[in-house]
Amino acid sequence: MKLTRIISWVLALAFAAALAFMVGLPKFIGPDPNPIFALIAGRSGLSFFEPYVRYATGTAELTAAILLVIPRTRFFGALIATGVTVGAIGFHLSPFLGIEIPQMDRLVELLRQGRSVAEIDTMSLPTDGGALFATALAFLVVAVALLWLERPHRAGSGAASQ
Repeated sequence: MKLTRIISWVLALAFAAALAFMVGLPKFIGPDPNPIFALIAGRSGLSFFEPYVRYATGTAELTAAILLVIPRTRFFGALIATGVTVGAIGFHLSPFLGIEIPQMDRLVELLRQGRSVAEIDTMSLPTDGGALFATALAFLVVAVALLWLERPHRAGSGAASQ
Protein backbone atom coordinates (compact mmCIF):
# COMPACT_ATOMS: atom_id res chain seq x y z
CA MET A 1 0.00 0.00 0.00
CA LYS A 2 1.35 3.42 -0.94
CA LEU A 3 2.31 5.86 1.80
CA THR A 4 -0.31 8.38 0.59
CA ARG A 5 -3.03 5.71 0.98
CA ILE A 6 -1.90 4.95 4.52
CA ILE A 7 -1.85 8.66 5.40
CA SER A 8 -5.28 9.09 3.86
CA TRP A 9 -6.70 6.18 5.86
CA VAL A 10 -5.20 7.37 9.15
CA LEU A 11 -6.36 10.96 8.64
CA ALA A 12 -9.82 9.90 7.43
CA LEU A 13 -10.49 7.51 10.31
CA ALA A 14 -9.20 9.89 12.98
CA PHE A 15 -11.06 12.84 11.46
CA ALA A 16 -14.28 10.85 11.07
CA ALA A 17 -14.10 9.89 14.75
CA ALA A 18 -13.47 13.51 15.74
CA LEU A 19 -16.33 14.77 13.58
CA ALA A 20 -18.72 12.16 14.93
CA PHE A 21 -17.85 12.17 18.61
CA MET A 22 -16.43 15.64 19.29
CA VAL A 23 -18.79 17.79 17.24
CA GLY A 24 -21.50 15.84 15.38
CA LEU A 25 -23.23 13.70 18.00
CA PRO A 26 -23.05 16.37 20.75
CA LYS A 27 -25.30 18.53 18.56
CA PHE A 28 -28.03 15.94 19.17
CA ILE A 29 -27.23 14.44 22.58
CA GLY A 30 -25.28 17.26 24.24
CA PRO A 31 -26.52 20.10 26.42
CA ASP A 32 -29.80 21.70 25.44
CA PRO A 33 -29.59 24.48 24.49
CA ASN A 34 -26.24 24.00 22.77
CA PRO A 35 -24.03 26.78 24.16
CA ILE A 36 -22.34 27.66 20.86
CA PHE A 37 -25.55 27.94 18.87
CA ALA A 38 -27.30 29.69 21.78
CA LEU A 39 -24.55 32.36 21.72
CA ILE A 40 -24.90 32.82 17.97
CA ALA A 41 -28.72 32.98 18.22
CA GLY A 42 -28.61 35.42 21.13
CA ARG A 43 -25.98 37.71 19.66
CA SER A 44 -27.36 37.70 16.11
CA GLY A 45 -31.03 37.88 17.04
CA LEU A 46 -31.72 34.92 14.72
CA SER A 47 -33.39 32.40 17.00
CA PHE A 48 -33.47 29.62 14.38
CA PHE A 49 -29.74 28.99 14.98
CA GLU A 50 -30.70 27.12 18.13
CA PRO A 51 -31.85 24.41 17.47
CA TYR A 52 -32.44 24.28 13.68
CA VAL A 53 -29.01 25.32 12.38
CA ARG A 54 -27.45 23.19 15.14
CA TYR A 55 -29.31 20.11 13.85
CA ALA A 56 -28.40 20.87 10.23
CA THR A 57 -24.74 21.35 11.18
CA GLY A 58 -24.70 18.13 13.20
CA THR A 59 -26.27 16.25 10.29
CA ALA A 60 -23.64 17.61 7.90
CA GLU A 61 -20.83 16.66 10.31
CA LEU A 62 -22.15 13.12 10.76
CA THR A 63 -22.66 12.75 7.00
CA ALA A 64 -19.08 13.88 6.40
CA ALA A 65 -17.84 11.38 9.01
CA ILE A 66 -19.64 8.50 7.29
CA LEU A 67 -18.39 9.52 3.85
CA LEU A 68 -14.81 9.81 5.12
CA VAL A 69 -14.60 6.14 6.08
CA ILE A 70 -15.62 4.94 2.61
CA PRO A 71 -12.70 5.33 0.19
CA ARG A 72 -14.91 6.06 -2.85
CA THR A 73 -16.73 8.87 -1.03
CA ARG A 74 -13.82 10.20 1.05
CA PHE A 75 -13.31 13.26 -1.18
CA PHE A 76 -16.97 14.27 -0.74
CA GLY A 77 -16.77 13.75 3.02
CA ALA A 78 -13.71 16.00 3.12
CA LEU A 79 -15.54 18.56 0.96
CA ILE A 80 -18.53 18.66 3.32
CA ALA A 81 -16.22 18.84 6.35
CA THR A 82 -14.31 21.71 4.74
CA GLY A 83 -17.55 23.63 4.16
CA VAL A 84 -18.81 23.11 7.71
CA THR A 85 -15.42 24.03 9.17
CA VAL A 86 -15.10 27.18 7.05
CA GLY A 87 -18.55 28.16 8.33
CA ALA A 88 -17.46 27.56 11.93
CA ILE A 89 -14.32 29.65 11.43
CA GLY A 90 -16.44 32.38 9.86
CA PHE A 91 -18.64 32.53 12.95
CA HIS A 92 -15.57 32.58 15.21
CA LEU A 93 -14.32 35.60 13.26
CA SER A 94 -17.71 37.32 13.48
CA PRO A 95 -19.15 39.33 16.36
CA PHE A 96 -21.72 36.55 16.84
CA LEU A 97 -19.27 34.06 18.37
CA GLY A 98 -15.70 35.36 18.60
CA ILE A 99 -12.32 33.67 18.76
CA GLU A 100 -12.56 33.21 22.52
CA ILE A 101 -15.84 32.00 23.98
CA PRO A 102 -16.89 31.66 27.62
CA GLN A 103 -15.83 28.40 29.25
CA MET A 104 -18.35 25.73 28.28
CA ASP A 105 -19.22 24.36 31.70
CA ARG A 106 -20.04 27.80 33.11
CA LEU A 107 -21.87 28.83 29.94
CA VAL A 108 -24.04 25.69 29.97
CA GLU A 109 -24.84 26.23 33.66
CA LEU A 110 -25.93 29.84 33.09
CA LEU A 111 -28.06 28.95 30.05
CA ARG A 112 -29.78 26.20 32.06
CA GLN A 113 -30.53 28.77 34.78
CA GLY A 114 -32.41 30.74 32.13
CA ARG A 115 -29.88 33.55 31.81
CA SER A 116 -29.99 35.40 28.50
CA VAL A 117 -26.97 35.73 26.25
CA ALA A 118 -27.05 39.48 26.86
CA GLU A 119 -26.78 38.86 30.62
CA ILE A 120 -24.01 36.32 30.14
CA ASP A 121 -22.06 38.73 27.91
CA THR A 122 -21.95 41.30 30.75
CA MET A 123 -20.47 38.82 33.25
CA SER A 124 -16.85 38.84 32.01
CA LEU A 125 -16.61 35.06 32.32
CA PRO A 126 -13.30 33.27 31.85
CA THR A 127 -12.85 32.10 28.28
CA ASP A 128 -11.56 28.99 26.56
CA GLY A 129 -8.52 30.98 25.42
CA GLY A 130 -9.40 30.33 21.79
CA ALA A 131 -9.25 26.52 22.12
CA LEU A 132 -12.44 25.92 20.13
CA PHE A 133 -11.22 28.26 17.39
CA ALA A 134 -7.86 26.43 17.29
CA THR A 135 -9.73 23.13 16.99
CA ALA A 136 -11.68 24.50 14.02
CA LEU A 137 -8.43 25.57 12.37
CA ALA A 138 -6.93 22.11 12.93
CA PHE A 139 -10.08 20.51 11.48
CA LEU A 140 -9.71 22.73 8.40
CA VAL A 141 -6.08 21.67 7.91
CA VAL A 142 -7.05 17.98 8.08
CA ALA A 143 -10.05 18.44 5.77
CA VAL A 144 -7.95 20.28 3.16
CA ALA A 145 -5.20 17.65 3.44
CA LEU A 146 -7.79 14.94 2.74
CA LEU A 147 -9.18 16.94 -0.19
CA TRP A 148 -5.69 17.07 -1.66
CA LEU A 149 -4.94 13.39 -0.98
CA GLU A 150 -8.29 12.30 -2.43
CA ARG A 151 -8.49 14.77 -5.30
CA PRO A 152 -9.92 13.26 -8.47
CA HIS A 153 -7.30 12.39 -11.07
CA ARG A 154 -8.05 12.87 -14.75
CA ALA A 155 -7.68 9.92 -17.07
CA GLY A 156 -4.49 10.19 -19.09
CA SER A 157 -2.89 12.67 -16.69
CA GLY A 158 -0.20 10.17 -15.78
CA ALA A 159 -1.44 9.97 -12.18
CA ALA A 160 -1.75 6.53 -10.71
CA SER A 161 -5.29 5.35 -10.41
CA GLN A 162 -6.62 4.44 -7.03
